[in-house]
Parts: sequence; C-alpha cells; structure tokens
Amino acid sequence: MTKKEYNFRIEYEVDKKTGRVIATIPELNNVSSFGDTFAEAEANVKEAALCYLETLEKEKRPIPKPVFRTEGTYIKLYVTKKTSSRS
Repeated sequence: MTKKEYNFRIEYEVDKKTGRVIATIPELNNVSSFGDTFAEAEANVKEAALCYLETLEKEKRPIPKPVFRTEGTYIKLYVTKKTSSRS
C-alpha cells in the first residue's frame, strides 16, 4: 500500500442562527460538515472527505486534482492506495 498526499482548499462559514462552523471542500463535490469550533468542523469534514475519496478509489473513479491558488486555507489528506501484489 502506498499513501498519496492531496492538498484541497477548505472554506469555512459560521451559521448566523446556530453559531456553528460549516467546513466545505468545494473540489470534492462540495463535501461538507460542521462543528461547534473551527477545529471540530475541520476534523469532521476531513473524515467525510476521506470517506468520499475512499469510495472513489473503490469504484475506480478518478480523484479530482486539487487546484492550487495563492490564497485560502488548505487541508492535507492522505489517501492509501492499494498496490496489486503478485504471488
């Protein structure tokens, strides 16, 4: 197994009604999650994004290529890729 590193842009928004933080990764089909703090929202969206990437891998669908911009906040994700073993 090998690990591939991806850096995706993450966006944060605070819900005005609840005060909860919403974290979204636009490049991953707008995967999003929320939390009471920025750290909690980021941890939750990271888990959701890894599940999404794992599903793409299992279905042999391409993982979107991150688009680097000079501005913004990025989240680092590590995807484990299975390598075929021959006996």
